[in-house]
Amino acid sequence: MKKINEFKPNQVMKKYINNTAILFLATVLILSCEKEYETPEANQFSDAVAVASGNKRIERGNITSFADLSKGVTSRMWTIPVSAKITNMYDHTPDFITSGSVKTYSGTDLDLIHVRFDEPGNYEVNLKADFEVDSIMLDTTFNVTILDHIQTKLDITSIEAGFSEITAEQLTMYEGGTINFKDVSLGIPNRRKWTLPGGEPSSAGGISVDEDEKVKNIAVSYPTIGTYDLTLVSWRQYPTGTKDTLYLKEYVNVVKNIDPPSIKSITESETGIIHLVYDLPLKLTSDIVPNLTLTVDGAAATISSAVINPDDDRIVDIATLANILNNQAAKLSYDGNGGLMRVNDIKAPAFTDQIVTLFSPPNLAGDEVFGFEDGGAGWSPPWVWDSKGTTSFPDDFAASGTYSLRMEATTDAKVRAYSRKNVNKGKLTGEFGLVAGQNVTIEYKVWIDPSFTAPGLQVELFRASKWGASVGFYSNVSSLPRSEWVTINLQGVKSWEVTDTEDYWMSIRYGNIGVIYIDDIKVYEPQ
Repeated sequence: MKKINEFKPNQVMKKYINNTAILFLATVLILSCEKEYETPEANQFSDAVAVASGNKRIERGNITSFADLSKGVTSRMWTIPVSAKITNMYDHTPDFITSGSVKTYSGTDLDLIHVRFDEPGNYEVNLKADFEVDSIMLDTTFNVTILDHIQTKLDITSIEAGFSEITAEQLTMYEGGTINFKDVSLGIPNRRKWTLPGGEPSSAGGISVDEDEKVKNIAVSYPTIGTYDLTLVSWRQYPTGTKDTLYLKEYVNVVKNIDPPSIKSITESETGIIHLVYDLPLKLTSDIVPNLTLTVDGAAATISSAVINPDDDRIVDIATLANILNNQAAKLSYDGNGGLMRVNDIKAPAFTDQIVTLFSPPNLAGDEVFGFEDGGAGWSPPWVWDSKGTTSFPDDFAASGTYSLRMEATTDAKVRAYSRKNVNKGKLTGEFGLVAGQNVTIEYKVWIDPSFTAPGLQVELFRASKWGASVGFYSNVSSLPRSEWVTINLQGVKSWEVTDTEDYWMSIRYGNIGVIYIDDIKVYEPQ
């Protein structure tokens, strides 16, 4: 390979494509003051390249460097934002022209520039160069992101309390209230740590970028009367930004609540205990079992006990004689005449037919793939030899979330969807592990179009190592309503004892004309 200065006039070269000019644009972050930057030798590279290495995402006030290592350059023209400055001009006096938001330096032999950026934003740095050989040209642009200094701020998005009042110095609310905070710090921080004495939780964040992102918004309840400080520290891990601390002394003022307690939730635990959760501490002055009524699928169910939770006096633990299945519907009522009251003797009010959120066993197949929130990445396109219909994953028609599975058969021939490797998306997310001896059943949501003519749906589980269904779960859908989401749950109808410990995949099929949507498929161990 010949260098530019060895080029023979009778050689033929295409514009922009040659192996004799070497360009290297490097960006190097300089945190507080200009550093010495030695331009690498061009002969370290064997091909003509235009690359960037280093940090193009920096904090304002810092410097990043660009170097042109091309051989045979006759002139260069650098273009930078108006708000930026080249700091290493020294005795160079190039011509420059300002046009709009950029300024262009020409007539300079600088092959290295240090650029200081003082304003946050997204910018471009451009280099144009002419060469001894007319057929060689260079026009390269680098995008640079300049971030502001970290400045910690928070916002209160809402307050859930019977009474609340906010001033510049303090937030006052009833005991048992909940404040929804949001980190709105400047400088795009990706790390944060909340310290919330008196609150639940009392602290959050300060763990990792991913975990800290989860507490950018945080709900904090204050069950006890008192005045509490609040601290939020935010910082940026890359590019590094100095930590900034917002400290609000005695900011949260929690005062006595003279209102009756309010229900926050009614849920069933994995062990079958119903947790009746209030916003304020409670006490029992008498047995309230006779004052409670529980119905399951419309029929009365027996309550065996009701006590204050030993670890949290805002919760009443209610035990039942019979196990409530997750595909049943349970409702709880209280007549208001029992001894359930706040610790200050304000009685809990009556309530009627409050829905109990029943314990839902974990999805052994995984919620992302089988809830289709991966956009169908874990599902294979139909195999032509096996499926004559079509499958797709629309993002505007879901029972929950964003995506669902759409299946369509235009003839009375089989259409099948498969949760196997999607070669188009390169993932093996459509398989899931089961253990020999497990008993499993399935649940899914279905929306049946009026055009649907098949009598039922067949869901099958296949061993990954062997073709052929290990088990099939058939559902007759002929009597189900059309044009609405319906849950099909086979608990109590069919379960299967897993025969082999290995990975499995799923098939869904039917064999007549029509359109159907499926969402939120669940493989689980029945109760």
